Amino acid sequence: MTSRNISGAFFIAIVKSVVLLSALLSFGWSSASFALPKEIEIDRLLLGVETAVEQQQWDKANARLIAVQALEDDLPSRFYFYRGQVSLQLADDKGARQALERYLEQEGKEGQHYRDSLMLLNQIEEREDRAKQEQVRSSMASQLVLEDRGHSSYLEKLQKLYLVDSARDALELHINTLLSNHRYIPGRYRSDRDWRGSLYQVQVRRGQISVMEKRSNDQGGYSLNQDQLSIYGVNPYLATHCDSVGDQCWIRHPETGKQWLELEANPKAADSIAEAFSHLLRHMQGG
Repeated sequence: MTSRNISGAFFIAIVKSVVLLSALLSFGWSSASFALPKEIEIDRLLLGVETAVEQQQWDKANARLIAVQALEDDLPSRFYFYRGQVSLQLADDKGARQALERYLEQEGKEGQHYRDSLMLLNQIEEREDRAKQEQVRSSMASQLVLEDRGHSSYLEKLQKLYLVDSARDALELHINTLLSNHRYIPGRYRSDRDWRGSLYQVQVRRGQISVMEKRSNDQGGYSLNQDQLSIYGVNPYLATHCDSVGDQCWIRHPETGKQWLELEANPKAADSIAEAFSHLLRHMQGG
């Protein structure tokens, strides 16, 4: 065979090889698509996950983890470590926690990523705590808005009821009316003309509330006591307590928490008076 024939055959062989390679590529075959054993393919993909994590390419790492999960139900433990790490970065705290806990269950303290897994779980817990605190703050802020609206509406209704322009005057009138209508009268038989028991009169002055108490005694007389309540630094939300044995209700002092204003045994009336006092304190405190 002459050299010219050898050269021609060699050229034909090259052309055939190029045509075959083009055909393979046209069908989308690449070196990574040749059938690798499943275990090796999983190792290859997880190596890609590790590289993507190091480069903080979280979406790419997530895509490779999904590919791994599609290949095998019984996944290697390191898959769950990477799944937890990537899910945490993608703000899937629940998925991250589940994956990391599964890794720790499988590997225990001897696992390669034991310490890192614990640190990631701590990060998840801290983030969940921050989210809960933010939720509480948001809820409190919403509640304050509702309370402010309720406070304004309450004052407007009282001003219309008592035909006064001043919210402070309306509150003072309302509290004194309630205290008079629901005063405590001892004994089984009671009358509105019976002056036994306790009767209160509230006066509002700049910076403080004066409560005058007229209390009957066993000699048929009465004593007068005055309590000055400063509005500054006082919790405006008053508590009530009703005693079924003594057949009476009490409003507790906003500073000491002790029994303060003695009323008839009417829990709803006690709550109404405590509410009115709360609005008065809030109004005077500038709330």
